[in-house]
Amino acid sequence: MIRLAGPSLIGVILLCASTTLFAAPQDPAPPSNPAETEPPSKHPVSGLERIRIPVAGEVFLMEIADDPPSRARGLGGRKRIPSNEGMLFAYPKQDVLGFWMKDCLTDIDIAYVSSDGRILSMHRMKKPPDRLPDERIATYEARLKRYPSRHLVQFALEFAPGTIERLGLVVGDRLRLPVRGLIEAAR
Repeated sequence: MIRLAGPSLIGVILLCASTTLFAAPQDPAPPSNPAETEPPSKHPVSGLERIRIPVAGEVFLMEIADDPPSRARGLGGRKRIPSNEGMLFAYPKQDVLGFWMKDCLTDIDIAYVSSDGRILSMHRMKKPPDRLPDERIATYEARLKRYPSRHLVQFALEFAPGTIERLGLVVGDRLRLPVRGLIEAAR
């Protein structure tokens, strides 16, 4: 008499079949960060080139402002900044910088960064009061608050409001930036 399967072998076969047939559905993959999946093409509003920058374990798709006109325009006129996007300002030489919020429609977080990628200062820049209908442009610009770097820096990164706090960034943190390429392209 040939015995094909004993009770224990049948139990193993049934156990394997039940885990395969009745397995719980898998959780869907977490929503991906568009900055990680979207190709770093030109920004649809500014027309500026964009690159991916890792910051505190997240990836940001940053517009590159590396010439006087793009740096002067900055993020002015934007009603909102997506959570993993922003603007990276690159300068050909280190300097003590100061930004203002001319024509800005939302608060903006800014981190001033040295030529070796270290954060030297940060601010939460507040949306300014609107320009009055009869206010001269010089008067409006004179009343805008300035946000200084206080140190020689080569870069400034602007993010959606609350990003610096959300990421837990502190002065002294080092960012992995393509420093050489950014400096060479800056005008």
